[in-house]
Amino acid sequence: MRALVLIFSPFLFNMGLTACGADMAKDTAQMRVVSTSLCGDTYVVSMLGDADVLALSWQSGDNISAAPESFKDKPKASDDIESLLALNPTLVVFGPDEGGAAKPILDKRGIEHVSLKWGESFESVEVNTQMLLSTLRSSVNKLESVSLSRQAQKDPGSSPGIQVPSVLYLSASGGTAGPGTYVDAAISAAGGSNIITTPGWHTPSIESLVGLEPDLIVTSFFKDGYSSVNEAGLRNKVLQDKIKSVPRVNVPGKLWPCAGPGLYEASGIIKRAIEELE
Repeated sequence: MRALVLIFSPFLFNMGLTACGADMAKDTAQMRVVSTSLCGDTYVVSMLGDADVLALSWQSGDNISAAPESFKDKPKASDDIESLLALNPTLVVFGPDEGGAAKPILDKRGIEHVSLKWGESFESVEVNTQMLLSTLRSSVNKLESVSLSRQAQKDPGSSPGIQVPSVLYLSASGGTAGPGTYVDAAISAAGGSNIITTPGWHTPSIESLVGLEPDLIVTSFFKDGYSSVNEAGLRNKVLQDKIKSVPRVNVPGKLWPCAGPGLYEASGIIKRAIEELE
């Protein structure tokens, strides 16, 4: 039995972050924030206004980017120190495990930087959000406006005769995710049970996937991912037939290149699909 269920409202979450970004813009001098990764982009575009974002990652023009159209013409950045210095930012937001060579030079130049932590849970989203808010010199209490989007409620548990729907996640490559991944966290928060019990990210055989009997299949990166020779979800007829035989919902890949703000919306999409099964 899960101890908690996260109830999500995309509107409130975005509203909270937008208000938060507006307050920060009023309370600080003009910021020139640069993000170097898709993961960083998801946080930056959710928390800051257009005027405060100087550049987004080199992938921000791709289909898997969360950047709104108004942001996509901005300069593209990587964690290369020469390109960062040329942009002259006031803050650089690195993705997990990025910027190792650039950080010492940024320190010498007096340019602030923050490195997002890789996580596989909603809690990790809160940690990164709080860290970034703090770095932006905003009161940490403003995190309360973000938290309005969620209510932790005790899981009433499974009533007699009521089965928790089983959910299978599939990427275009035929990959899936078990316990300890942010996909698993989103499924659990939506009220489902992940049919994959092997922890972590992995690519099972087609035979094992076809042999599963989920109540719902969650697909992602089918239309908005990178082309690859390993696209079993798109190219394998047996797996395609399996997908067509089960209720399916697609989560846009741009919502979860990492455990970021889009994880709440992804969980909401899954939750609504589960409700439609009833």
